[in-house]
Amino acid sequence: MEFKDRLKKARERRGLNQTQLGETLGVSAQTVQQWESGKTMPRHKRIEALASKLGVRPQWLLLGQGEMQEKRGNELIFHETEIVDGDSPLAEDEVEIPYFREVEMAAGDGRTQVIENHGAYMRFSLPRLARAGVDPKQAACATVSGDSMEPAIFDGSPIGIDKSCRHIIDGKVYALDHGGMLRVKRLYRLPLGRMRVVSDNHIEYPEEVYTLGDPDAPKIIGRVFWWETFA
Repeated sequence: MEFKDRLKKARERRGLNQTQLGETLGVSAQTVQQWESGKTMPRHKRIEALASKLGVRPQWLLLGQGEMQEKRGNELIFHETEIVDGDSPLAEDEVEIPYFREVEMAAGDGRTQVIENHGAYMRFSLPRLARAGVDPKQAACATVSGDSMEPAIFDGSPIGIDKSCRHIIDGKVYALDHGGMLRVKRLYRLPLGRMRVVSDNHIEYPEEVYTLGDPDAPKIIGRVFWWETFA
């Protein structure tokens, strides 16, 4: 697979067309088309920006080396995570985070909150949370419903939400309150105070565009820093 093929694969995986990718980088759709046809190559500094926008490793994009994605703190995968009911003791380096099996939304004081957990919680390793930059007091877990984020996040997967992170980092996954419905999507910033709301399963779920602050726009609950993966 050559650079042009990796670029196209990463772009399509993000649900972007050539025009949209160009807009995020400040270049024309024709420029992106030339990259993907192999006629030209972006400058080295542009490779870093491309990789960041597409959520892939620069080494993979440029040279095909290593894994496509970096599994780091900003979207960490915790294989030791355990869902617990009961009173079994915590280890010294563990913390309990509420697990909202039946999700409801409450506007209350204007800050959206998931409020129903029925006594269940999930155990996370404190060192791993620290490496992810997540304050346990600002973390919550919930369950994804639907297949809009497949193949990354499957229907019924538990997710971890950092409620302190509500600013948009392009391409990261966020939990949203959209009229009382919990939604999980990738977000991208656009000019004029707008944002793109993108599903990984973009064939069945087309992207949406909203102006931040509009009454019909989703409210950001927090960034999804972890989700369960199934073998």
